[in-house]
Amino acid sequence: MRRDFDLFEKFADGSSIWRTFACGQMDAQEKLRNLANHSENEFYSIDIETGELLPFKSAPGKSSDLSKAAAGS
Repeated sequence: MRRDFDLFEKFADGSSIWRTFACGQMDAQEKLRNLANHSENEFYSIDIETGELLPFKSAPGKSSDLSKAAAGS
């Protein structure tokens, strides 16, 4: 079953903004990678049906990982 995701950008002040939609985990990972390459902010995605976060590692030299972003750190 193909999962659908909403992708968000998280800012330093803790606020988030919706950036795009992705169909499937591979599409979500590719879009997250592309977004992260153009911003110093963190990015994360949420499975629309379950609310589950999709793990995402930032590019080297960028912020750590999705769990940190999701935790509000």
